[in-house]
Amino acid sequence: MNTVIVKPQNEILRNHIEYFLFLKKSDNNLLNYATFPNSNICLAIYKENHIHYPNVPNYNDCVITKGSSLFSSRLYGFHKRPFQVHMNCSIDQICIVFYPAALRAFTHESYADLMKSDQVFDIFTAKDDYFLESLFEENDPTQRAEKLEQLLLKNLKFEVSAKIKTAFQLISKQTPADLAIESLAKKLGMSTPTLFRLFKDQLGQNPKSYLKTLRFRQVLHEILHKKNNTLTSMTFASQFYDQAHFIHEIKSFTGYAPKQLSAKASIQQDALVWIYE
Repeated sequence: MNTVIVKPQNEILRNHIEYFLFLKKSDNNLLNYATFPNSNICLAIYKENHIHYPNVPNYNDCVITKGSSLFSSRLYGFHKRPFQVHMNCSIDQICIVFYPAALRAFTHESYADLMKSDQVFDIFTAKDDYFLESLFEENDPTQRAEKLEQLLLKNLKFEVSAKIKTAFQLISKQTPADLAIESLAKKLGMSTPTLFRLFKDQLGQNPKSYLKTLRFRQVLHEILHKKNNTLTSMTFASQFYDQAHFIHEIKSFTGYAPKQLSAKASIQQDALVWIYE
């Protein structure tokens, strides 16, 4: 499978879009890959594929097969365990990876409804399939990204909540392990239940899950980029109780112990971390 990551060129969109990801697979052989929980959210668009993704607790497998519908689109995110993808068909997939809460700059539709839909991209095209036709006819990933940027800019309708921006600023000044939910709520001048409602509405997940995922991503970076670090040093730096707790946490997010993960995982263009088979 061929993968290309393109960063947005427009300065405004850079605040909302982390990157565009283009995946192509021309054969019908079985291919499996796994990605890990992240704080961003991904809108994936498919051409002539059927997507089986129940999106239920304790099951995080996505099966992609040949489909009869021309286009479909799904929203993926808020994972608490590895996201396993299985393909046994050709695929031409386009992904828009949004920063946390950035989707709220384009739509106020509920996350619950969006996560259930297989036509999420309609929020940008109003069910106009001609855009998707022209998008998939373009083979150059850079040109595809440019078309997407033009469309996204036209649909940039709202300001992201000032409160959630302040929350992100406060979070960025401390490590997730240091920041208690109660402390964050107090600094924002709101009750803990109100903070939970704010995060659910703006991000689609509660602040506890968000901070836990941020902590994991920081640890993942340490594991993959600083391979000479010992388990003891990483456990201490990440403020886990002990090595057993540290290893358990990494296995719950990835399915692997830290040393296994370091050996198996690869990094695509310094952005996408996955295990590819």
